[in-house]
Amino acid sequence: MMKTMKTSQGFTLVELLVTLLVATLLLTLGVPAMRDFVLDGRIVAVTNDFVTSINLTRATAIKQQRNAQICVSTTWNNIPPTPPTCTGGAEWTDGWVVWVDQDADTVLDLNEVLRVGENQTSGTALIGAASTLFQYDPTGLVNAGDFVDICDGRAGENGRRVTVAATGRVNVSRIVCP
Repeated sequence: MMKTMKTSQGFTLVELLVTLLVATLLLTLGVPAMRDFVLDGRIVAVTNDFVTSINLTRATAIKQQRNAQICVSTTWNNIPPTPPTCTGGAEWTDGWVVWVDQDADTVLDLNEVLRVGENQTSGTALIGAASTLFQYDPTGLVNAGDFVDICDGRAGENGRRVTVAATGRVNVSRIVCP
């Protein structure tokens, strides 16, 4: 006579408990690391956006042989025909506008806007700058060098410092946020 083997339909209690234990360990270790990964990505994205805006300002000033400016703006999202304005606030977190003075009247007109930077609502802040604007002349030199720190709510070495030298060049470095 031939014996038939029983086939199993499911998991044993031990197999289920081991699987749950492994899943719990992975979630316990993985979720905090993923949160830091996302927050670091936000800081990098804001830094890249800000540096791109500064470099656009300088390149446009040189290319068009006109003064170009990046400045703090709380009205970056004005609806045309009202142009955004340089509000003179001290918080780059509120937003910014990049513009070139096409008609040399030192007034920001709607057709002179090159780019706007939105206010930062993700918890990432642009802080520490004394300057509320960087104005480039046609040779690519800036009116005054300064730096802007980009941090979020975490303390530690996860921030970035965007330094604009007096020559107009931009440098990014890591900093320890307060």
